[in-house]
Amino acid sequence: MKAVRLHDIYTASFPFLDSAEYKLRPVIVVSLPYGEHGILAVVPLSSRARPESVDFAISNWREAGLAKPSTARVHRVATILQSKLASRLGSLKEDDVDKLQQSIRSFLGL
Repeated sequence: MKAVRLHDIYTASFPFLDSAEYKLRPVIVVSLPYGEHGILAVVPLSSRARPESVDFAISNWREAGLAKPSTARVHRVATILQSKLASRLGSLKEDDVDKLQQSIRSFLGL
């Protein structure tokens, strides 16, 4: 298995909300793999999102390995199998990590 680090950005098979289908999309890893199946929490990214109040634009999207300006869709945080990760694109820079942590705390009411 891949050595996954917090705040790495990967492409991953991510589920649609309203069907059993998956789409390959960029995600931010927000937890380390857990359990025998390697479950991780991820936040999907979108270049065409209509952001909710807890979502935020990635400031350093090029440095993070993204091809387009992207929004972290924190309100869509999900768990996936580590095996669903495909290619590593990069990693969030410190100021975007701070925004991510603040948004997750806000979304979870922490």
